[in-house]
Amino acid sequence: MAKTAKRVSFYNSSKIVEITSDDEVISSTMATIGTLQDSDNFDPDTMPIDLTRGGKPKWNQSVTKGNDAVPYLETSLANVPWHLPLLLYTIMADGSIMNDTRYGLQQAFYGLIVLHLIYSVMIQEKAKIESNPVIKSSGPTHWEFLYTSTTLPISILLSLPIYFTFVLLGAPVGPLNALTFYLACHVSVIAFFPLLNCYKLNGKRAKNNWWKILTFQVDSWKFNQLYCSSLGALLGCWLGVSPIPLDWDRDWQEWPITLIFGAYTGGFLGGLLSYFYGKWAQTKIVSKK
Repeated sequence: MAKTAKRVSFYNSSKIVEITSDDEVISSTMATIGTLQDSDNFDPDTMPIDLTRGGKPKWNQSVTKGNDAVPYLETSLANVPWHLPLLLYTIMADGSIMNDTRYGLQQAFYGLIVLHLIYSVMIQEKAKIESNPVIKSSGPTHWEFLYTSTTLPISILLSLPIYFTFVLLGAPVGPLNALTFYLACHVSVIAFFPLLNCYKLNGKRAKNNWWKILTFQVDSWKFNQLYCSSLGALLGCWLGVSPIPLDWDRDWQEWPITLIFGAYTGGFLGGLLSYFYGKWAQTKIVSKK
């Protein structure tokens, strides 16, 4: 069987690989010259592209050193939760959340469930296709719909630890207790529902994946749009508390309107910024080959 040698260069790092006629890699790293000088500290082993083949790694293959890395979906605009800013605009435009905050949060939560359900089904289907590209999918099966319908109440139940975290961080209780709980429900569904459908609880690596997700140990997390969206929702909610103590005397400063705004905006921006970062990194890799 004929063999050819190829050198793959990345900044000051060089790799020599031998490839057979059927593109199977025979030998891995032969030499590493120098160290990376770029401020971003890119490493070819952590990039979402296979430098020896020119394609992207499969869903079930690790893109980092080791075999326990959390996989992620191929960078795509379809992974961005576009419905979040649209729903947020609807919430603010009709004014119901300003006039009756509790009623407005309830109505917004119903809309979030419907739109996030569609989004999560799409994410689950995308993960299935990328995990086994040989099989042509004809759409979600009955069991997959059943799983999605099960993860919805699970994501709502996860609002309980989020609620207690809010209280420990100083969120109001008493008369505003219900509003704090509704806030936790919104944040929980935004952050966890898509992740539960991408990284299934009955998957082979579920324990490893969820341990890393919940303990913030996700490798190459900047390329993981779903994870960045979840982090963005949590961070945005936390930053959303900033305008409340300001002496502006505005209706939208009522608890927890600004936090809802921050959670929705952060969830959207997290996925979008991850997309731009992934595309930029891929372009930079290709230009240096």
